[in-house]
Amino acid sequence: MADPEVRFPETYVSGVPVWAKRRKRSDVNPLLNAIIVVLALFGAMVIGVSLRMGSVEKGGAVIDQWIALGMQHLETAIKAM
Repeated sequence: MADPEVRFPETYVSGVPVWAKRRKRSDVNPLLNAIIVVLALFGAMVIGVSLRMGSVEKGGAVIDQWIALGMQHLETAIKAM
């Protein structure tokens, strides 16, 4: 019977099967991951609203109204403090 390392040398690295090795986690900053997720959600929202309203211009106007309303609520809350 042949030695498995000799028969299949590409499947073993230093005596450990390749599929048994742990993969490295990406070294991306968690803050960067959060920013990417927020931007992706905002992009999906823009696409969804644009499709619902029929054009990017109308969808952008709706989102602008939402942002203006949010700013009014924020200013009211800051003044109430």
